[in-house]
Amino acid sequence: MTKTAPLRVLAIDIEGGHGGSSRSLAQTLQALDTNAVSVEVWCRRGGAIESSYAAHGIPVRVMEDMPRLTVLERNSRNLVDIARFFGNRWPRSATFRAALVEKLNSVDLLHLNHVSLFWLARWVRQRLPSFPITMHIRTLPVEGPMARWQSRITRAACSRFIFISENERDHLARQSGSTPDGAVIYNPVAVDRVAAVDHPCLVAVCLSNYSYGRGIDRLWSVAAELEKRGDQLVRLVVAGDIQLTRTLPGVLGAVARQGGDLADFMAHQGVADRFEFLGHVDDPESLLQKSDILLKPTREDNPWGRDILEALGHGVPVASVGRYDRFVETDRTGLLQPRFDAVELAEWLIGLSEDKPRLDAMRTIAADRIASLCDPKRQAAAVARFWYDAAAMG
Repeated sequence: MTKTAPLRVLAIDIEGGHGGSSRSLAQTLQALDTNAVSVEVWCRRGGAIESSYAAHGIPVRVMEDMPRLTVLERNSRNLVDIARFFGNRWPRSATFRAALVEKLNSVDLLHLNHVSLFWLARWVRQRLPSFPITMHIRTLPVEGPMARWQSRITRAACSRFIFISENERDHLARQSGSTPDGAVIYNPVAVDRVAAVDHPCLVAVCLSNYSYGRGIDRLWSVAAELEKRGDQLVRLVVAGDIQLTRTLPGVLGAVARQGGDLADFMAHQGVADRFEFLGHVDDPESLLQKSDILLKPTREDNPWGRDILEALGHGVPVASVGRYDRFVETDRTGLLQPRFDAVELAEWLIGLSEDKPRLDAMRTIAADRIASLCDPKRQAAAVARFWYDAAAMG
């Protein structure tokens, strides 16, 4: 019997291990059946991801001139960035694009890991009209003229899409004006059930670099409510970059213009003593193993990000904001607030600090849910089937 050659895929990654989308791609590729799919990865940034791929026999190449264009929140900033993209980043990527076209002669499919590669997808489509191009849709770009422009180009340039949840699928349909061809495949997460943390306090960790959309500054009001109630058991930990930008609204921007960061903002609000700031953490898994709760007080109503899934996979319940309850579900895997409510969140944390059996029950349900929905082998097999179908369609 003649052995069928594996499908040859080139995956383009803008982060190179420095973000959730890159980590998700790596877990997918490392769980693939190599008899079915042969993949090579090009990353915009290098780092530990290179040795991680090498350990799994996956070729990786760092291409720093990879061109990307991201939808920003303000139209004025979008216009400035578009000018910089076409005036600088796109022309500078000529060598990268030449290498890409040459490489596509020896692969069966191109996979783009982020929607910020949409203009590159358009460029490839113009040169190779029938070549299979797939794209992971992992974000919800701020709705507006720029998002509609990006979505329509993306929709026309790519053959099919992988959505990390139903929300990204519906968002692209609204912004592009048509139903995209694709599949919802949740991010892969390896379950690592850890024993219940044995310490007298309740450790609630926020594992994100600061951005206004992520809402980490909202935790000041939670800390204030804990103080008001005389709590001594809840410990708040923030891991990640806490730099603030000068254009932030209100007190945040004022603190930033004085050279301050999120810790200084908390001091301004009178609650600095409630927080421990760790800065960047190279090994977030080790921090999750020491934590009881993950806090994600997002302003973007997106309780399904990589940090949330990894926390649940470690058996760490999550408190977040939004209405999508596939992963975070109140009193099952954590607390999901339709709108951020500091009083409710503080009372919930105090309640868990006094009821460890309830916390342990949620830990079990959280890990079980990720095992059911995000098993890496199963998700990787779904991606492989998706790629085979896309390659057959052209």
